[in-house]
Amino acid sequence: MNKPMFFFTGIYDTVAQAEADYDAIKALHRNDDIGSYDAAVLSRAADGSVKVTKDEKPVKHGGWVGLAAGAGASVLFPFLLPWTAGAAAGGAGLGAWFGHLAHGMSRHEAKEMAEMLQPKQAALIVIGIDEDVAKIEQATGGSIQHVTKHLDGADFQEAEAEAMRALEQQEQVAASV
Repeated sequence: MNKPMFFFTGIYDTVAQAEADYDAIKALHRNDDIGSYDAAVLSRAADGSVKVTKDEKPVKHGGWVGLAAGAGASVLFPFLLPWTAGAAAGGAGLGAWFGHLAHGMSRHEAKEMAEMLQPKQAALIVIGIDEDVAKIEQATGGSIQHVTKHLDGADFQEAEAEAMRALEQQEQVAASV
């Protein structure tokens, strides 16, 4: 069954506001109002540096927590790729997600989303299944602006399966060493 994906970026005045909407999305999932998703909160310091402050992946495969959001953060801010790959402890799985997200979004679109995040602001990135996008947008009412990109040709289940295969292969290689 095809599960088209969306990529949501919301901008907030504070990290606390972004985390409040992050928690609202977690509650939707906990109440079975939405399916699998991945989310991360990022912040941009006064000097322009960006960091991921919180990420979580509540899906049936807990072994790759944060991979989709890490890939999403890296699509918007390519300089984060080494950090997200290391933090996710699953570089191959992250690569599978990165490929799906990058194919569904042009570099120009990603750059425009990244430029929304100004110094001293926070962002919430959510990657999920298209059928849940309206509930995500409703739950993120604290954002001062947001953009939702439907990723044409990208399939959540396919991306999830590819990431799991990559992680399993990575684990097999590590176990044989």
